[in-house]
Amino acid sequence: MMPILAAGEVLIVFAGVMAYIWRLQFTFPDFAVILLVFIVATFFVHGDRLQKDLGFGSRGLVAGLRVLAVPTLIIAGALILFSPISFFAINRLAGLEKYFAWSLLQQFALQSFFGNRLLQALKNQNRAAWLNAGLFAAVHLPNPVLVPITFLGGYILTRVFFSTRNLIPLALSHAVIGSLLAVALPVAWHHGLRVGPGYYRWN
Repeated sequence: MMPILAAGEVLIVFAGVMAYIWRLQFTFPDFAVILLVFIVATFFVHGDRLQKDLGFGSRGLVAGLRVLAVPTLIIAGALILFSPISFFAINRLAGLEKYFAWSLLQQFALQSFFGNRLLQALKNQNRAAWLNAGLFAAVHLPNPVLVPITFLGGYILTRVFFSTRNLIPLALSHAVIGSLLAVALPVAWHHGLRVGPGYYRWN
């Protein structure tokens, strides 16, 4: 029963997220609150625990940092070398703490909800991670830069979450790489990292 329930919850929330991105953010912005309340309610239904299941707390923090530190630094270094950081870019990176908060929220939804539910439904970490990556990439449509990056990054971060159960290292890696992508690549490629209709409305 629980695997079926978990799969149903994933379908409901994913459909809600896509509807919000493509339509409801303009016509019913408070729908995001309804989605968040639904997600939190599922935590109580499944008896999820803050540290062991949802990724909050100190458990797995050091292990996650160790796993992600080197690849994050390598990717960050490559992005900096690809496009030397200008004074203008440094000013844009000044809001990194705000982007970290946004990254943490994304990883919370991606891992604490979608990752956990997919693992419950599929009973296989590798398949759950690939499907989670696919969902993560889908919500970044039609951005040609973010879709492949979030697919690969979504898989890697989901596998790290399954093994360490801590959101902080994931959010840090997400924030650093995402911020550098925004300034290292031409804006004409990623349209300010926008997704959904906003990608087309970029000017």
